[in-house]
Amino acid sequence: MDTSTSTTTAPDGAETTETCENKIISETDNQLLDAHSETVTQPKTQQDLIKEYYQNLQKHKYERFIEITMNQTTYTREEAIASLEKHKGDITQVIKEFLGVTDNREEREKEQNSKSLNQKRYSVIRECMDTAAKNFAIKQEQAKRYNEMMERRQQKIKEEAVANGNKTQ
Repeated sequence: MDTSTSTTTAPDGAETTETCENKIISETDNQLLDAHSETVTQPKTQQDLIKEYYQNLQKHKYERFIEITMNQTTYTREEAIASLEKHKGDITQVIKEFLGVTDNREEREKEQNSKSLNQKRYSVIRECMDTAAKNFAIKQEQAKRYNEMMERRQQKIKEEAVANGNKTQ
């Protein structure tokens, strides 16, 4: 085996003799140490770990939404992504759009936003009063039924008393 040797002068002035094999091994060790030092950075804080966890969770959730959209429609991956972005990640809206179902939610929101503050106040008051009136009517009906039931019960008790009184005489 032919091994070559070389003499090098160290910074402190000492001469060292290295074989080719030793030189290759030491260069490899230096490269590994450099690679290790590049990958080893400051340890991540707990906040960074939590942030990274939630980012991965969001990515997984987004991928799942894409899969669901592709399964429920005939959209390609690109079409599914575009539709999800259009509807801000709302799968039901994407599927409704695919099926051609109209969504009245936007119309209702526009209608409510077009009212003045005073109209909104009176709408809330009117709704509250309507609810109170319905509840009052229901309670009145329940009270009426209760009174009728109590009258029938008392009448039945009197009839039984009269019937028992006639039997004993």
